[in-house]
Amino acid sequence: MTDTHLRAGGAVRRRPAPTAPDAAAAPSRIRALGYFRGQFLLSWRVFWRNRRSTFIGFLLPVLLDLVVAAPLRDRTIGGVNAAGYTTIGFIGLAMVTSFVNLLTAVVSRRDELVLKRLRGTEVPPWAVFAGQLAGGAVVLLIQTVILGGVSVVWFHAPPPADPVLFLVALAAGYLVFGLLALALSGFTPGTETAPLVATPVLLLCMFGAGVFTPLQSLPGPLRPLAADLPLAPVIKALRTGWFGRGFGHETWDGAALHRLGVLDGWQSAGPSLLITAAWAAAAVMVTRRRFRWEPRRD
Repeated sequence: MTDTHLRAGGAVRRRPAPTAPDAAAAPSRIRALGYFRGQFLLSWRVFWRNRRSTFIGFLLPVLLDLVVAAPLRDRTIGGVNAAGYTTIGFIGLAMVTSFVNLLTAVVSRRDELVLKRLRGTEVPPWAVFAGQLAGGAVVLLIQTVILGGVSVVWFHAPPPADPVLFLVALAAGYLVFGLLALALSGFTPGTETAPLVATPVLLLCMFGAGVFTPLQSLPGPLRPLAADLPLAPVIKALRTGWFGRGFGHETWDGAALHRLGVLDGWQSAGPSLLITAAWAAAAVMVTRRRFRWEPRRD
């Protein structure tokens, strides 16, 4: 008896043949994964061949960290190494530089009618952008390893206290800025104007989200607004995962923050992760309403 039969209770039963949709789904998934792989490799090569994207997306956070954080090696913020504290901020900034490159790439592909042609194929929408997002994620991981290594080896900061929390915050932050790039592409008239849309976001996050100075250093009326920027809660959660302390109220001259256990660290980072999730949900809603597969006509 062949393996297409099963004997149960003396009766011979035939396995149901796969339905047509099931038979067609597997090749479709294989094609989608193949397209994802192709887009990942393409975005990877384009990123490193484009000097502008390489500088903004990869070198800028690393160079700024070396310039800004190095003089802070002998200072502390909230009881932790100030240079390491600042370095974690620049890991957050690397997400924003990834956002700049992704926004430019999406608008460029839209204006060149690449997205319009892809929409008419069997490629699912997620695969159209997943390859690009994955390419940027690998770049961010490389930057994180470099900056984290600098922080531990050169600045003598401790290794991550909770690597899982740190990686969750890193992934959540990158996802938010990837979604924001898709959302804001709907407000970007063309490739030439993409920097005009991206640069204010970059500057606002760089100087108003606590990248290299505590939020408490900002003028009083600006602190609540800065705390709700998309990057600020991400950086707070990253620092909690790395140093194991509850950040948010630290100052240059303030007392050392208490050390937290693993569960307390997640509890401290919970509100920041919720704010990040709210930004992600808002970006998805705007993307669904404003994203365009074809060049803007208005």
